[in-house]
Amino acid sequence: MSEATKQSYPWFQYGLSWNPRKNVSTTQYVLYAVQIAVVIILSYLSVVLLGPLSYSGISLFYFVTPFFMVFSMWWGLWGMLGAYLGAVIGAGLMVGLGVVPSLLYATGDLVYPLLAFIAYRGFLAKRGIDPLWRDLVFKEIHGTPAKRKAAWGWFILLNGIIFNIPSAELGVGIQYALGLIPPSAFWFWWWGWFISDAIPLIIITPIIVKGLSNLVERQGLVNLGWIT
Repeated sequence: MSEATKQSYPWFQYGLSWNPRKNVSTTQYVLYAVQIAVVIILSYLSVVLLGPLSYSGISLFYFVTPFFMVFSMWWGLWGMLGAYLGAVIGAGLMVGLGVVPSLLYATGDLVYPLLAFIAYRGFLAKRGIDPLWRDLVFKEIHGTPAKRKAAWGWFILLNGIIFNIPSAELGVGIQYALGLIPPSAFWFWWWGWFISDAIPLIIITPIIVKGLSNLVERQGLVNLGWIT
């Protein structure tokens, strides 16, 4: 990244390096563990409270999605691990889905934040879009004017639509292949997965970001790369 870009965007240090900060504090490890536990619990509640067929692990309003997406943008692979385990344990095993189906279909929740992390940290951050999504709610970030219209456009296009497609395809497609979803209901469940991720993501993400992202950054708890 050029020096001019570094001076223009205060989030330049958040990139795709594997392990840029070698020393990790106990506080960070605790946060990684807590966010995984939170995602597991919210995944379970999303399905048992709003899942028409709880054994399928699919919810009508998967309100955990914005949490694991934001956590992944903060904490890289730790957030993605939370997303995956949330689906395996909370939305899978705990609601009666078998071990193998849970392990396989949960890849739908893994690929979603993975694609977002790569896109924002590797491409959009260098073009003025905040990888922590604060430009969705703030007019400026550390004195730098936010590109709010562009930020919302990319957020809805990528996270609401494009990255949601492989997530739904994997999650529902694997369950269909395993015989958990009848052929006549495939597209019902596919659109159910797609919409139940997109709507809470668009509604709840700005609330989480506005309340917590600056606080997490001020405490030096945002991962600079994939691991630390």
